[in-house]
Amino acid sequence: MQTVTSKDGTTIAYDIRVGGAREHNLKDVSLSIPKNQITVFVGVSGSGKSSLVFDTIAVEAQRQLYATFPWFIRNQLPKHERPHVDAIENLTTPVIVDQRGLSGNPRSTVGTITDIYSMIRVLFARLGEPSSGLPSLYSFNDPQGMCPECEGLGQTLRVDLDLLLDKTKSLDEGAILVPGYPVGSPG
Repeated sequence: MQTVTSKDGTTIAYDIRVGGAREHNLKDVSLSIPKNQITVFVGVSGSGKSSLVFDTIAVEAQRQLYATFPWFIRNQLPKHERPHVDAIENLTTPVIVDQRGLSGNPRSTVGTITDIYSMIRVLFARLGEPSSGLPSLYSFNDPQGMCPECEGLGQTLRVDLDLLLDKTKSLDEGAILVPGYPVGSPG
């Protein structure tokens, strides 16, 4: 276990300690994970990697983080039961990179994928100056809140006529520059 002693003599542990994890197929697993390092969990399928990392450590870290939020925020967040473990010590704020791929669309952002986007809209609606009181007015996915020019996508598409037409030529001379529209084709 890595420790550091501060100037006032207190000892600070730099390991996350898990004791007696029994989530899913784990059978009383105990271990120390060093902080401030990249740690990789490897093993055969069914060995308990996901049960340990996602269902035990990450769930408890999220539970502890959510406990610091005011009630009106907590009510908007997913509820997590305490994992089946005797003790987890020295957790910090989690950054969880899940195993499944992200299925986004043009409106997906880090904020929408992590669900923090909704909380930020509520904060702006309730505490912003001036405040509308309506979270939807801070949404790029709502017609009332989106930019009228880009429609909430953050970019606009415009046709560049100079790339489509050669204005010095007639239609019979090949004025249409778009592939698939040769001279004389039905348009």
